[in-house]
Amino acid sequence: MTAFTVEDLIRRLERLQARGPIPFDVKSGEILGILCTSGQGRRTLVAILTTMLFPVPEFAERSPLAILGNLGDVRRRMGIVLPEPVLDPALTARENLDFHARLHGLGDGVRRRRIAEIIGLFDLSGSLDAAVAACPPAMMRRLEIARAYLVHPSVLFLAEPTKGLDGPGRREIWDMLQRLNQERNLTIVLTTESLEEAGAICHRAAVVDGREVVALDTPDILCAVIGIDGTPLRFDDTA
Repeated sequence: MTAFTVEDLIRRLERLQARGPIPFDVKSGEILGILCTSGQGRRTLVAILTTMLFPVPEFAERSPLAILGNLGDVRRRMGIVLPEPVLDPALTARENLDFHARLHGLGDGVRRRRIAEIIGLFDLSGSLDAAVAACPPAMMRRLEIARAYLVHPSVLFLAEPTKGLDGPGRREIWDMLQRLNQERNLTIVLTTESLEEAGAICHRAAVVDGREVVALDTPDILCAVIGIDGTPLRFDDTA
């Protein structure tokens, strides 16, 4: 089953030439990595997929998510984690979860049940009453993902989920994402510039270079074609 299909992805921005076509599909229950070294390209792609930017009319998307359809329904089915934290550092982890649950309109009973579920699922009990500002980076990222999962999304989008983390912190987040995928059958889409990260957790990866997807396959096959040293990909950004 396909979670969603993206075809002819085109977006014109100031100082950015038309992009596309960029066709790829995301299968229900898989982890798909999008490898793209252009920071602007990653931000634009994620912004379109998460409805924060509207594509030009040539964009065609056929899926249950129906990005150009009912945006309210689309956004309720998504969990989004951006590289920059959206947590309030002055609040505790528990207060942040409660605040975001209220923002999503969860009633008192549902809110209490969801927060209790999240505490167990993401192993947050030891840090619930500490101010977020005092949490180590990996714990803060775990809390960001927990916040995004509060609404039980169909698809979880993560932009550079381990940016700024050390080796143990990266592995902690990778393990957590794999557990969510396996235990909850959660579809996950993440952007990264690291082939190592894609190889660690993704079922498939799409390599985006300038105007098109130049490869879409399993990380093992991409490693065999591109390289296996785990270094970030480097493309020609002049296209």
